[in-house]
Amino acid sequence: MPDLISRRDVVRRWFAPAAPVAISADLHLLTRATFGPNPPALAELTRLGAGDWLEQQLEPDGIDDSAFEAALPGLVAPYANTAADIRMLAGAIYSRRQLQWRMVHFLNNHFSTYRAATVGISETQEDDEFRKHCFTTFATVLRLSATSPAMIDFLDSQSNVAGNPNENYARELMELSTLGVTGGYTELDVAEVARVFTGWGRINQSNGTVISASRFRFRANLHDIGPKTLPLGWSTPGIAGPNGYLEGFALLDFLAAHPSTATYFTGKLCQYFVGDQPPAGLLARVRQTFVATGGDLRETVRAVFLDPEFATAATMRAKVHDGFEFVANVMRRFEVTERSLSALNTQVGLLRSQPHLFPVPTGYPEVGTAWQGPGALLPRWKFVDDFLQNRISATRVPWTALYGSNTPLGSAAWVTALLGRLVDGDVPATTVTALVLYMNGRYAQLPANPTLTQLLPHLRDLASVILRLPEVQLQ
Repeated sequence: MPDLISRRDVVRRWFAPAAPVAISADLHLLTRATFGPNPPALAELTRLGAGDWLEQQLEPDGIDDSAFEAALPGLVAPYANTAADIRMLAGAIYSRRQLQWRMVHFLNNHFSTYRAATVGISETQEDDEFRKHCFTTFATVLRLSATSPAMIDFLDSQSNVAGNPNENYARELMELSTLGVTGGYTELDVAEVARVFTGWGRINQSNGTVISASRFRFRANLHDIGPKTLPLGWSTPGIAGPNGYLEGFALLDFLAAHPSTATYFTGKLCQYFVGDQPPAGLLARVRQTFVATGGDLRETVRAVFLDPEFATAATMRAKVHDGFEFVANVMRRFEVTERSLSALNTQVGLLRSQPHLFPVPTGYPEVGTAWQGPGALLPRWKFVDDFLQNRISATRVPWTALYGSNTPLGSAAWVTALLGRLVDGDVPATTVTALVLYMNGRYAQLPANPTLTQLLPHLRDLASVILRLPEVQLQ
């Protein structure tokens, strides 16, 4: 079958939704709690059982991730502009603490900052704090975000001073981090919140010409010490002196416990882990857990995955990978060990989804429509072609390690093997038939009983066609 026909079929099918397919509950759990199922992860889940595997992931300090942690410092200097992006990509692909890195990815986007507006070390530090505290409480991570130099730089807290308040952080704090745009706040709330955070700033520490650390700094002399009253229902008489920052902490705790925050934050969490439009019952139950536990993130995430509506025909294979997730997923599926993380991060950039490079505080969209269509399709096609044809620097598929000792025999066997590795669940029978015919045409060009080396050019093309299927874009 000519390549052109196969590619035309893929194009036609991309713009039609993938057929609903029920996959196993175990596989579905891996698609959402990790950055991509692969045989080692599935084997571990099968050995432990889904419940124990999930509990292990919710207690990441108990997972032996020493090999990854030992390699992490050498991946890239933490103060480099792209350091946080590369480190997160490494965690997504190679860490055994997959759910922890999933949460870092989510929190980083929820509390979105922009590395072009800050220094590299501040983004790295922020991610490290999210890693440590992603299963604590929402109030804790809200404080971490508020005092993060990355956030302070991005939303201009340095220029928020008594007598001339800057409202950027105050507005986004309520609209995007806590209450949501329909959360009930007013312009007066924005103005008063801005006064609460006057004097908040950061200080950078240099080691020669390199900024080696960035730290929160409260500037008491620039803080508005007067009383503040929010129509939302919070007030302060004002605090003078070095403890003035405690006003901000008290306000953050108030916002973290607000009913609108419970609705907005858990809605985004469920959208990330479950679907673009999560079931109403699941949303209500997860929100109830968040409220009942005081915003305990471990309990809330557990409630998401254990909810009876988490794994249904409506939620399985219902999320579209963003570009970052797509690259990480492909690397995990092929169990790639020979790679350049810097080069892969460049590919993520071409897919317009480097985690710290979205220029507005909304963060990247969570809905699938943002990651579909020609603008998303063509860069992904180029990525898979470049990856499979060894055009990405120092990055190779370990074909011999994966198949050298157990080479499938014949067209149908290879189609089955690669679909099983790269696709969750079934694809239409017509697609399978077309892929087998495609490989039949390739086998016709080869000697009888070809070696893996002789097959490789054709396997690369087969894998490239499979990675373009709409089903592969889904999790």
